[in-house]
Amino acid sequence: MKLRYIVPLALLFALIACVSAETFTPDEGIFAFREVEIFEINGINFTVPTDYNVTFKSDTEMDFKHDKDKLKISVVKGGKVKKVKKDLSKNITSGKTMFGATEGYLVDKNGTYTFSYKQDGKLVVLKSKDMALMIGAMEKYD
Repeated sequence: MKLRYIVPLALLFALIACVSAETFTPDEGIFAFREVEIFEINGINFTVPTDYNVTFKSDTEMDFKHDKDKLKISVVKGGKVKKVKKDLSKNITSGKTMFGATEGYLVDKNGTYTFSYKQDGKLVVLKSKDMALMIGAMEKYD
């Protein structure tokens, strides 16, 4: 009689464990010694510290927030890397740059950074005021 309740309950716990994301603490990189979680957005993985809460989620975009820090990541099929003309009067600078091994286009508009690049035929755009957060989100772990 008790077995009838124990087996479904055990299966339920196993299913919950498979669905929840795994957190870990890397010992190197931008997020060294911080607990992080890997999120998949449209087939591409990103690493975000666990103290950032998901404030918006869709198939192609996720927004994260911790205190006043925000991070927006979008991944869409196709699309072009948006280039912005420099406009020093509006405090906008832009240009090709490398974040780690990733070459893309960085725009700095009054201290808000947008980095866009192509990966696997998809346009990836990260936006935040914290450049280290953006670089760390792109780090890959095995």
